[in-house]
Amino acid sequence: MAKAAGIDFLLVDEEHGDVDDARLSTLMMLGNQIGLPTVVRAPQLARADVSRLLDRGASGVMVPMMETPEQARQLTDWAKYPPLGRRSYSGGAHTAYGPSGHHATNMARANAGTLAIAQIETVAGVERVEEILAVPGIDAAVVGPCDLAISMGYPDAVGCPEELALIDRVRDACVAARKGFGIIGGNALIGRYARDINLMVSAIDVHILRDAFADAALDYQTIRAQA
Repeated sequence: MAKAAGIDFLLVDEEHGDVDDARLSTLMMLGNQIGLPTVVRAPQLARADVSRLLDRGASGVMVPMMETPEQARQLTDWAKYPPLGRRSYSGGAHTAYGPSGHHATNMARANAGTLAIAQIETVAGVERVEEILAVPGIDAAVVGPCDLAISMGYPDAVGCPEELALIDRVRDACVAARKGFGIIGGNALIGRYARDINLMVSAIDVHILRDAFADAALDYQTIRAQA
């Protein structure tokens, strides 16, 4: 449905979501078959999680709450093959279940096509975003505006001028480093950065369903009122 609707990638949330391994593998295999890349937000910065998601065929891994270049180096170590990192090699979904061998080709293809994304969600992360983006193998930074506002002490002021100044810094750092820049947020916030944004996520499946149900309920109420 997402592909037919014109969506160009899926973000699967393993941090807050409830997608189990079997469903996740099916989603990524289907996405790869129809040309719909899947980026997965890992539950945490852990080698087992990064390796598991990439081995199952994820096109990219985004790690939440990134705050230091040391954390960024850990991510690239686990997400990229030598010479960029130390990812352990295995066959399987990410190599389309091809025959053994062709390791160098598969490794080079994966390094070029697999995204390692740092999610910036705290003031501490913003303060070191330039260093994080300078780590070889980090491909993009994505802002989480809700948690960022909470870390500022403004939990109900997402998009306030003070937060926008921090998001501006992340945007500027990404542009200067020629790395991807993204936001997970509402359309108004994303629209403010439309010129520079590469990764935008505003359509969340549960919200789409909720809004569709609300529209249907309103239609029914309108019909009943006319009876």
